[in-house]
Amino acid sequence: MADRKLKICVYAISKDEEQFVRRFCESAKDADYILIADTGSTDRTADVAFECGAVVHDIYVSPWRFDIARNAALALIPRDIDICISLDLDEILEPGWREKIEAAWTPETTNLWYYFDWGHGIKFPYRKIHSRHGYHWHHPCHEDLRIDGRVQEVRTWCPHLLVTHYPDPTKSRGQYMDILQVAVQEDDKDPHHFFYYARELTFYRRWEEGKAALQKYLDMNAPGAQNERCYAMRLMGKCYAETGDNVAAEKWFYLAAGEAPNTREPWCELAMLMYRQRRWEECFAASMRALRIKDKQLVYTCDPAVWGHWPHDLASISAWHLGLKDIALREAEIAVELTPDDVRLQGNLKYIRDALDGERAA
Repeated sequence: MADRKLKICVYAISKDEEQFVRRFCESAKDADYILIADTGSTDRTADVAFECGAVVHDIYVSPWRFDIARNAALALIPRDIDICISLDLDEILEPGWREKIEAAWTPETTNLWYYFDWGHGIKFPYRKIHSRHGYHWHHPCHEDLRIDGRVQEVRTWCPHLLVTHYPDPTKSRGQYMDILQVAVQEDDKDPHHFFYYARELTFYRRWEEGKAALQKYLDMNAPGAQNERCYAMRLMGKCYAETGDNVAAEKWFYLAAGEAPNTREPWCELAMLMYRQRRWEECFAASMRALRIKDKQLVYTCDPAVWGHWPHDLASISAWHLGLKDIALREAEIAVELTPDDVRLQGNLKYIRDALDGERAA
C-alpha cells in the first residue's frame, strides 16, 4: 500500500435530500469514488447526485434499519478501495481532507479518528473512516462501526481533520423511538444504546418510563462513560423536576455534578432548579460554579446553551436578589453581549442600570 496511491471512497445513504447533494459531492470531489445508496427518494436526490459524478444505487430496506442500509452501501464499494469514509448527506469534509488522511494513514491503520462538528457548537472525536475490509455496521439506530473478529483493529488519530454537520432543523425524529426500542430488545446489554433509548423517552416527555430506563442504564456502570453518565443523571433530574419532585431532582443534579464536575451542564441545571424555587443563594452559587469552568469538553453530551447567556443570566438574577448589584450588572451585560437580540435580557439589563442610576442620583 505504501508503494501506490491510496484509493478513497466516500459513501452515504440518502432519502429526499436534494438540498444537500451538490454541497456534499463538492466537498467529496477529491475522492476516487463517491457512492450514494438511495433508499427511496421522491425528489431529485438521486438524479442530482448522478449529475455531480456520484455512483448512485437504489436500495430497499424494510423494515427500516440504518445498519442494514449502511451495510448495503458498504457492500457496493469496489473491492480495490483502501479507505472508506462514511458520511450523511448533510455532512461535509472540510477542504484539504484528502492530504490530511493520506498523511495520517499508515499501512497498519484500519480506523481513523478525527474531529466531528455536530453543529450548535458541539465538537468531539469521531471514527467513521475505516479500511475497506473488516468492518460492518451494527444497531438499527445510532448505528455503530464494528470490526470483524478476524481483523486486528489499529486506530490512528488525525486531529487536523474535520467533518462538519449542517443539521436540517425540519427533519423529523418520529422514527427513532420505535427503532431504539428494537435496538434495546436486540441487545439489552449495550449501555450506550440503552442511554439513547432512555434519552429519547425524555424527548417525548414520558417521564416515568424515562426514570426507569435511565436507572437501568446507570446500573450498567458503563466503563469510560463519565460524561454520558453525567448526562443521564441530568436527565433523571429533569424527569423528577417535571413530575414535581424537586428534592429528588436536586439530588440527581448534584450527583451529575459529582460525576463530571468540570462540565457546566449539571451546575446550570441545578442553578435553574434553584431559580424556579427562588433559592437565590444556591442559584447564585451554582451559576457561579458553572462560570468558573472555562474549558469546553469535546464530547457529544455538551449542551451549547451553557456556553451562552444561560449561566450569566441566572448569576445576574440571583445576584440582584441577594443585593450583589455590581455583579448583577456585570453578568447581565455579558448575557446581552452573548445574545444581543434577546428582549428579556435587554429588559433585565435596562432595569438594573436604571435602578443603579437612580440610587446614584439619590
